[in-house]
Amino acid sequence: MFIKKELNTPEIREKIEKAISPIAEKYGQEVVDIILSSNSKGTLIKVSVGSKKGPTVSDLTAISKDFNKLADSPCNKLLSSDFQLEVSSPGIDRELRSFRDFYWNEDREIRILLKGEEKNVNIEGKLIRALENKIILLFNDSETEISYADIIKAKLKIKF
Repeated sequence: MFIKKELNTPEIREKIEKAISPIAEKYGQEVVDIILSSNSKGTLIKVSVGSKKGPTVSDLTAISKDFNKLADSPCNKLLSSDFQLEVSSPGIDRELRSFRDFYWNEDREIRILLKGEEKNVNIEGKLIRALENKIILLFNDSETEISYADIIKAKLKIKF
């Protein structure tokens, strides 16, 4: 896929984030990620939004419609070329990286790869609470505090 270099700049990404963040907040969501790329129809903007309760389909649709109205208005021309916008939730299989990610997933089962003294350790447990610098995990029937600095990788444990 060919990506037009001038469209994938920090300035353009920041401009888009500045425009879409208040729209997402209007529907109780936060912008998680913005990915810019190009395709045969122009610029493709992929925006992930989320919250503790998670976005509904109507939230995603409303955010998309409001952003398109703003971007298409003559006085607020965000992009000089045609664009496609995809607004979605971050997905249940993505890594948990920040306080916000852990906070949104309190009371859920997670898998964590921890730094070990000699080798790394995999553990699973229920995320009880997320704090600014650590999480509290119910592991082996006891609450365990884990510093974010000790976490190599964390994901939700998906149950079918």
